Amino acid sequence: MSENEDRLLSFTVNGTTIGTNLQRAIAAGKVARREDGKFVLVNPDDRRPGTADLDGYVWRQGDFAQPCAFLNRFMFRHVYAEGAVPFGCRDCFKVKVVTENLRQMMAVKDIAASVSASSKSGVEVDNPENQHLYGTYFYTLGLDRARALYKDLRAKMNEHGKLGSGIKMLIKRGCTNYERKCGPSDRYTFDPRQEEIERHLFARFAADVRLGVRKSIRDAMQILEWVQIAYRIGDNTYKDFTGGKDLRPPIVTYSSEE
Repeated sequence: MSENEDRLLSFTVNGTTIGTNLQRAIAAGKVARREDGKFVLVNPDDRRPGTADLDGYVWRQGDFAQPCAFLNRFMFRHVYAEGAVPFGCRDCFKVKVVTENLRQMMAVKDIAASVSASSKSGVEVDNPENQHLYGTYFYTLGLDRARALYKDLRAKMNEHGKLGSGIKMLIKRGCTNYERKCGPSDRYTFDPRQEEIERHLFARFAADVRLGVRKSIRDAMQILEWVQIAYRIGDNTYKDFTGGKDLRPPIVTYSSEE
């Protein structure tokens, strides 16, 4: 390790140096350092070995190109030990479209193809970070861009036959797990030294170690999982994607009211 890296890793968050945080993550098997000196995330989503790369969402790459795995999973989770929001996330704003069923979410997912912003859609019923069932996120850099995108999307939602003006939309800053650990996003502060630290470590970051699956196959697998979750929570709009067929045979009931 160079003298400059020693200096950067001496940066302190909540009383602990980020170098100590990084060593703890390596000792815990969450991060590994390769022979070439680069860091990799090991099983960042605590996925069972050999399982597909499903995280609940289907992504569409647009004009947003932030290194989210580096900033959130590596810097925030391990290097800053959830004690500081990454400098690289200071201008990240998201337009979130909240939907009540799978039919609506898939309609929003189709709309996502008509805008330049990157987006992701997913079932959030098992996400402990929020109270929503389904959500689609559109990514922008800067609040002004987010507000302009919000206006464009609002018009598209209002005109869509499966959506309408009742669909909830909101603009949020950064990732929800940041607010859960670091407080309200309008009160974030950033130390200028973080910019140099993140630039240095990004050059030494080699993404994560996980099972790679071709995107078209992965997305089809993810949608199948959405259908199964929708069935489990009683959202019968899943039948839009099964040709109208029940995912499971209905049980025989004997209630006198039926």
